[in-house]
Amino acid sequence: MKNIILVTMLLVATAITSFAREKNADSKLFSDVSATFKNSSQLSWTTKDRYQQASFSFRNQAASAYYSLENNELIGFRIQLNKTELPQVVSESIKAKYGNWEVVDAITFIDASGHVNYFTQVYKDNKSIILKTTPDGKLSVYSRMSI
Repeated sequence: MKNIILVTMLLVATAITSFAREKNADSKLFSDVSATFKNSSQLSWTTKDRYQQASFSFRNQAASAYYSLENNELIGFRIQLNKTELPQVVSESIKAKYGNWEVVDAITFIDASGHVNYFTQVYKDNKSIILKTTPDGKLSVYSRMSI
C-alpha cells in the first residue's frame, strides 16, 4: 500500500512539473533500463486513471515503466530499492535531517530525459514524509501525509 501511494504521488507530480532540468541525467542507467524493458518477455501491464504501468524486473529488482494515457509517451521508470541500496550520499543526506525517522520505502525514478532522483518514504509518530533526493544529496520534502 505504501508503494502504491508513493508511486501515484510521483507520477502525478512528474507529469505536472514536466521533468525539471536538473543536472542529474544518467544516460547509461536510462539506456540499461530501457533495453531491459524492451527485451523483457515477462511484462505485466495495468492501466490507472492517468497512466499505464508495465512491471518488469531490472537487475533482480522490481521495476516499472510508466506511460501517459493522454499521448502514450514515456513518463519514466521506477526501480524499487531496499533502503540499504540507496547511494551513500543520499543516505547521509536523509540521516542528517531525518535521522530519527524510519525509512520505510525507497525507489529510484528516472524520467524520460534520463534524470534520476531518489524518493524515500520516512515514518515517525504516525507521520509520513516523502523525500526527494538528487544524486548529489540535495534533499527536499516532496509530500507530507498523516497516517
